[in-house]
Amino acid sequence: MPKLEYFIVSEGASTDIFTNRVSLFNVVEQIKSKDFPVVLPQVVATTAWNKEAADTDLDFQASLRIYSPGEERPKEFPINFKMERSRHRLHQTIIYLQVTQVGDLVFEILLNGEHVASHTVTVEKEEA
Repeated sequence: MPKLEYFIVSEGASTDIFTNRVSLFNVVEQIKSKDFPVVLPQVVATTAWNKEAADTDLDFQASLRIYSPGEERPKEFPINFKMERSRHRLHQTIIYLQVTQVGDLVFEILLNGEHVASHTVTVEKEEA
């Protein structure tokens, strides 16, 4: 199974087509809002996976789960990939993510149904 190198959630991401270098813009760690619900126009969950010897020609499923405060069920965004190189990077872009109340907004990454990592964003009410 591929090993996770990193998992981070930001407002944007870009990969340079000439150098393959990745840039992440505005890492999401905390949200403060005077009013709820609040809508995040875009979030990008970026993962980088390192290939293990037995991973060649196998199909893997990474699944992004988003647990929003006050919601009973997480939103889930699966994506399949193959380890064709020594490292594989995924960007999963979510448009218009709504958060209805204060609490922890948790992004979880699973690989073939197994928890691998999470990224927690604190959602707070901004005082007037």
